[in-house]
Amino acid sequence: MRNILRVVVLDKVADFIFFLSKLLISIGVGFAVYYLLEWNYVYEVTKGERLHYNYVPAVILSIATYLICTIFFNVYSMAVDTLFLCFLEDCERNDGSPEKPYFMSKNLMRILGKRNKKTT
Repeated sequence: MRNILRVVVLDKVADFIFFLSKLLISIGVGFAVYYLLEWNYVYEVTKGERLHYNYVPAVILSIATYLICTIFFNVYSMAVDTLFLCFLEDCERNDGSPEKPYFMSKNLMRILGKRNKKTT
């Protein structure tokens, strides 16, 4: 409960970034499918009939892409939350002294302004 503000901020920022990613990927797939179906070369190669409504497969694939991205990003979100909890536990148990050094990565220490104190 001491780090509730950090947890809430990280969770909301990560959720917003993941939502934007899912939205952009889904919209990109929808546009790609729509314009692929508009392209005459596809029908010349397949010798098939043109669709009357090109937006229907584009919308269906956009929805399917959003659902698949949601599943993927839920796993990724769980990994981000796990790493953040490990960071909080490291900060709680260690203070950067030679007896209790931080175990987080050097890049994370640099980003957060943490530093292990050197032995003299």
